[in-house]
Amino acid sequence: MFLPHKFTLPVCVLLASMLLQGCNESEVHTRPAQGPLHVDVLNITPTTLRLSTELPGRIVPLKQAEVRPQVTGVLQSRLYKEGAQVSAGETLYKIDPTVYQSNVNSAQAQLAKALTNEQTKHKTVARYKKLLKSKLTSQQVFDDADAAYREAVSEVAIRKAALNYANIQLSYTDIKAPIAGQAGISLVSEGSLLTAGQASYLTSIVQTDNVYVDMKQSSLAINSIKKEFASIANKDSVIPVSITLEDGSAYDQVGHLEFSDIQVSDSTGTVTLRAIIPNPNKILLSGMYVRAHISMPAARDYIVLPQSAIVRSQSGAPWVFTVSSDNKVVKKAVVLGNEYGNGWIVKQGLNNGDHVVISNLINMKSDLAVVVDSQTPSSTQVSTTAK
Repeated sequence: MFLPHKFTLPVCVLLASMLLQGCNESEVHTRPAQGPLHVDVLNITPTTLRLSTELPGRIVPLKQAEVRPQVTGVLQSRLYKEGAQVSAGETLYKIDPTVYQSNVNSAQAQLAKALTNEQTKHKTVARYKKLLKSKLTSQQVFDDADAAYREAVSEVAIRKAALNYANIQLSYTDIKAPIAGQAGISLVSEGSLLTAGQASYLTSIVQTDNVYVDMKQSSLAINSIKKEFASIANKDSVIPVSITLEDGSAYDQVGHLEFSDIQVSDSTGTVTLRAIIPNPNKILLSGMYVRAHISMPAARDYIVLPQSAIVRSQSGAPWVFTVSSDNKVVKKAVVLGNEYGNGWIVKQGLNNGDHVVISNLINMKSDLAVVVDSQTPSSTQVSTTAK
């Protein structure tokens, strides 16, 4: 049949669309139904670990003393080398002793005078005592002589105390180290006028063979740590503490936990923990910030999951997807503990033998049928290096 030329193009288009529609309907009817998702799972097996709690810490000297003058005078000389180790009682500074030596000399003279007067009064009393026995003097005269002698004895005691005080003042012209340790820089120089009780110190001494590490932790976390150690049979056992330096390197000495404060800070709600760390090479300096690790008392079995296996709701609550015995997905809420390596400690929500989905998580939902392609023990998926 011959069609006019002006109808040829529309008819061809119509025929082509009908043919394409027929082909699409055929494809729809012949496409197979979508099968179950294929997933990989972790078989939950507990891992035996000795965990540690990581806390920020600050280095504090075991002992620290600020050296100040106890008498007023002109600084004559400095006798120690800055940065050197000094002994307790070692003289660090010398104040001009001229005035204080003069006071000692005066006190010695006053004491000598008082002793001479005491001896004279003593002889007088002895003489009147003999006369009184012979009834050659009155009782009143003897009593007056005895009172004068006792007064002379008291005067000697006063002068001895004055001499002792003058000697003490003179000794303070030698400014000595109150403790053994490393002396800091000197903040004064020769010729400076020093004042007793001045606010500014001359230098400081720190004892650095061992140092404190002060750590802050919330009162709730402290209670959790105390519960961990409550089961220890030997209450005198040492709780080891190791530290990581500011550059991330591990410090090669291990200390021990000394005590925890008895009060909670009103401003921060935290409690201070204090550990003692050996510092033989003087690497740890006062004021340095470190990361402290308190080892738990014993190794225990924990469930550890890699972080990638955890999914979170919009509110941030953690969940995992598990596969049941009939290959259906079950969504479970979990309670997470500390980080361990590249994973999380799971405190609640999972049991030994559960199968946790670790692939195709974006497509997971409850009651979804899946096919398990591989099963791996959970303990092999987590690094053993704790953070």
